[in-house]
Amino acid sequence: MSDHAPALPPDHQTHPRWLLPTLTGAIIALVVASNMGNMVWASWVEDRPLGLIALNSSNKYLLITSISLELVPMVIVGTLRLLAPDPIFFAMGWLYGDRALHWARRTFPASSQLLDYADSDPRVVHRALNVLVVVAPNNLVCLIAGVARFPIRRFIVLNVIGTVGRILLMRWIGLIFEDQIEDVLDVVNRYQTWLLWGSIAAVIGIVVWQALSDRGLVGGIEELEEELGDD
Repeated sequence: MSDHAPALPPDHQTHPRWLLPTLTGAIIALVVASNMGNMVWASWVEDRPLGLIALNSSNKYLLITSISLELVPMVIVGTLRLLAPDPIFFAMGWLYGDRALHWARRTFPASSQLLDYADSDPRVVHRALNVLVVVAPNNLVCLIAGVARFPIRRFIVLNVIGTVGRILLMRWIGLIFEDQIEDVLDVVNRYQTWLLWGSIAAVIGIVVWQALSDRGLVGGIEELEEELGDD
């Protein structure tokens, strides 16, 4: 496959009126699911481990549930959950180009260096995406891959390989440290109520901070229509 990046779309192109609300709604649904997982993890980690990673498949939950889940359900559910946001952000970058990068700069300020490269010429990061899509296919990387017009089939293949590999790695580490994870679960059971309410309070605090400071996805969602909306 060639590493040549196709020409970028004109920044002034318009899209169907339903497209941006659909993308926004999908992002909101995933943010809600992720925050719900962060809230209920202490009570779900043993009783509903598959439900927990369906809500939030971050490494810590994949690791702590690895000793209680069967391999196949863990891989299937974890893969689907981890992949869920990737086509959304890839499509956002592909369709909205520079406007998506401008939105990302406000939403993910800690990644300004990567955005500088993508903003100056998305082709500069095109080769790096061959690695990033495998090892770190986060929201920002997927968005930049879309802006850079990274080949769709290659994006899918590398993303799936990297995602499944990540889940298998967490599974392997979990089995190695099974005794230590059991000790953590004993502590969670002992202080489950406190951890549950503490997690709820922490999530609410983070959401409020992001909303007030326009940081993170919670803050960024409020700016989507303004930044990406067609005039």
